[in-house]
Amino acid sequence: MSTELSQANCDDEYLVDEDIDMTEVTSQSEVKRRKLTSKVWDGFTKIRSNASEVQDFKFDPEKSRMDFARMIIKHNYPFNMAEHEYFEIFCNGLQPFFKLVSQNTLRADVLKVYQEEKDKLYNLLDELSCRITLAIDICTSDHQNFAYTCLTAHYINDDWELKKKILAYKYIEYPHDGETLFNLITDLMLEWNIDRKLFSIVVDNATSNDVMVRLLKTWLCDKSLLYLDGDLFHVRCSAHILSLIVQDGLKVIEGFLNKIRESVRYLNRSPYGKQKFNIAINQVRVRGKKKVPMDVPNRWNSTFLMLETALSLKEAFCRLEKIDRNYEQNPSEEEWQVAQVIKGGLEIFFNATSQFSGTNFPTSNVFFFDICDIQVQLREWEISEHECLRLMAGPMKEKFEKYWEGCGLVLAIAVVLDPRFKMDLVEYYYVKIYGSDAGRYVQRVRNAFFDLYNEYRGDLSISKNSNDGVVADGSSSSLFLNAAKDDKFSGFDKWYMERYSITRASKKSEVEQYLEEPLLPRKKKFNILHWWKVNSAVLPILARMARDVLAVLATTIASEAAFNVGGRVVDASYTSLLPEVVEALVTTNDWIESRNKKSVESNVEDITK
Repeated sequence: MSTELSQANCDDEYLVDEDIDMTEVTSQSEVKRRKLTSKVWDGFTKIRSNASEVQDFKFDPEKSRMDFARMIIKHNYPFNMAEHEYFEIFCNGLQPFFKLVSQNTLRADVLKVYQEEKDKLYNLLDELSCRITLAIDICTSDHQNFAYTCLTAHYINDDWELKKKILAYKYIEYPHDGETLFNLITDLMLEWNIDRKLFSIVVDNATSNDVMVRLLKTWLCDKSLLYLDGDLFHVRCSAHILSLIVQDGLKVIEGFLNKIRESVRYLNRSPYGKQKFNIAINQVRVRGKKKVPMDVPNRWNSTFLMLETALSLKEAFCRLEKIDRNYEQNPSEEEWQVAQVIKGGLEIFFNATSQFSGTNFPTSNVFFFDICDIQVQLREWEISEHECLRLMAGPMKEKFEKYWEGCGLVLAIAVVLDPRFKMDLVEYYYVKIYGSDAGRYVQRVRNAFFDLYNEYRGDLSISKNSNDGVVADGSSSSLFLNAAKDDKFSGFDKWYMERYSITRASKKSEVEQYLEEPLLPRKKKFNILHWWKVNSAVLPILARMARDVLAVLATTIASEAAFNVGGRVVDASYTSLLPEVVEALVTTNDWIESRNKKSVESNVEDITK
């Protein structure tokens, strides 16, 4: 059938027997032409008869072995899969010449793939023309005295795409001190040759991390490798800080939520109560979720979700009180109102944490809005009519301001690089936050922005000077210095250079032009990286600066882990493997990109509305 279809669709000429009536042939040709133009054939592939276009398949056992190792890495399959009887039967059915290897050989293949991919990434990072933000996260193990340090690089590549690459996943004794961590991180930076490419480092709020960052900052500043003497270097993990802040607030209002917790506990421990509650839901015709989750320690989002669901089923709880005599925990109307207030307060932190720790890490310009909104809300809570909010505000505000002092500057600079807001949003929020003292804080951001720009301009001048052998702005001056050898033009040279200097002195810099331009109209979707990519020819120095600043992230962790103050835990399946194998599996899994999936990049659309 396939041969006939191929011949029916080929472009070769046909041999015609002389005895055949040509009228019949013509008629057949018409039929053939109609068939070829018919939509019936749209679903078929036209096969040409040129044999040179057909390539014979050649089985490569070495390539298949490496592909198998990559499959194990990418999909987290166990090493003993190579010894599964029916997997071997399956492979044999596809290619009898492919022989599965032992677990030991497979481990060696995994390490070989790891080294190959590591070399590729090393070369990629070595050629980067931008700076890198490092994120450090510690994953502990259950009931064991060791942990793994995860080192991740975030950067914006030459195509203006935000990228994330796990550089290392190193075994370390736990607990450990800051000096031990410092030695580990410096060794890794030198191994990857990125010590001269760092912009900032993001860590969670731990004493050992503070010591490590302080030592690291001193080490880098001694070599003049950080911008603004390292003022933008240390960034605390926002998701972790917010979790600690919320936990402090929840501790002081524990008693306000007792009735709701008891109500949820009653449903979970009593099948009869659960049955009655379902009847109550049907009677009051409440739609949506019918199961109320119980909150758990160390996961404050579970408290928010419990309140959110319970409040949506308030009518059902009130009905349950009437149809179930055993249910005595129904909150009073006042207690329901307090729960609504607390839920509203937690929602601000819930939304901010969800944005900070999404699957796609956003660019740093979007963090400023949420951080400022939280600070404004905490100030309003201090004078709220609700006692629960006033009680929460004190400890939460104290911890928040300590955090804000450490990372507020870099986030403010990031939003200034957003052409929709620039310095105007900083001024707007700082007036709300600092009142009459706002001018001093606004000026600090402005000065830092200009100072950072000047340092980038200096770097660009040095780069041009080393590449071209002339001063960065001096093509004209070099020309006229040479021409000055001719006495006839010496007067003209002097006159021109004076005029040229005055013109250059009066010309506005990139940063002045950028800040004086009207704000870009806000749209529902806005790709800030694309905007800077398009405008990099007009604002080359600022674009170079934006490329580094916008890659700064606000968190070291993602998704549900962001709500957990108990820390991250090493996957149980890794505890029995050698540390070098664990590192190979974790890092290479991140490095190998799926063919049918987009690479990890920033959600650069406008998240603010």
